[in-house]
Amino acid sequence: MFAPSSRAPTDELEQLSAAVFSDEVMKSRLSSRVYARFKEALTTGEPTSEDDMKAIAEAIFKWAREQGAVAFAHWFFPMRGGSGAYGSMAGACKMDTLIDLDWSSSEATKPFKATLPYERLFFGETDGSSFPNGGLRATHTAAAFTTWDRSSPCFVLDKVLRIPCAFITHLGACIDEKTPLLRSNDALNREGLRLLKNIKIGTDAKAIHSFLGWEQEFFVIKADLYRKRPDLLNCGRTLVGRLPARNQQGELNYFAPPPTE
Repeated sequence: MFAPSSRAPTDELEQLSAAVFSDEVMKSRLSSRVYARFKEALTTGEPTSEDDMKAIAEAIFKWAREQGAVAFAHWFFPMRGGSGAYGSMAGACKMDTLIDLDWSSSEATKPFKATLPYERLFFGETDGSSFPNGGLRATHTAAAFTTWDRSSPCFVLDKVLRIPCAFITHLGACIDEKTPLLRSNDALNREGLRLLKNIKIGTDAKAIHSFLGWEQEFFVIKADLYRKRPDLLNCGRTLVGRLPARNQQGELNYFAPPPTE
């Protein structure tokens, strides 16, 4: 016989976003002034000051350690045209441990300490020579850089603090899937505010936010057939082919059982 457990069952809904450094968590962990400046920067696009970077990094580090994190990673989605990655999407992580040398020590061999230097939270450098493919960039331009997308909160997964990042070359060319989206949002914000000003509606607006929802249709394709389609391999979408015989007229287009073949 087993004694009944005295622990209350876990309610997953009450644990939603428990491992996300959300706006609510940030507000509770930062001083009101640092938090206000950070939120203002999200609207204006102004860079975060070095002092604020230090305060934010310290707050995120303490929170991440409470979540059990022992490492951190810049998480980004590099362009992989022609790589064969399904849908051309395969995330990348530039991972490091939450430690650094204690440079305040007078010893020649510096001891380690647990920390998250603010520079490593906001910026990173890695090899970008293979993106979008190795034939497009010379060796001396191989460096690429990651930068935290401040509009996307950090989160902890499998003891790793993941930092959502953009991924660009040393000249600012985007070699990832996220930077074009961010730049598109900036363009929509800029031109949208111009439009509101000219039509004299919402002239006090400071920013325009666009919201993108998932498309309702998902298509499942067998892996061996997928590999035979250069358009799917290279672009992640259909460029060649023809419409089905009855197009949208059949009732099996939605909520239908998946066929075995």
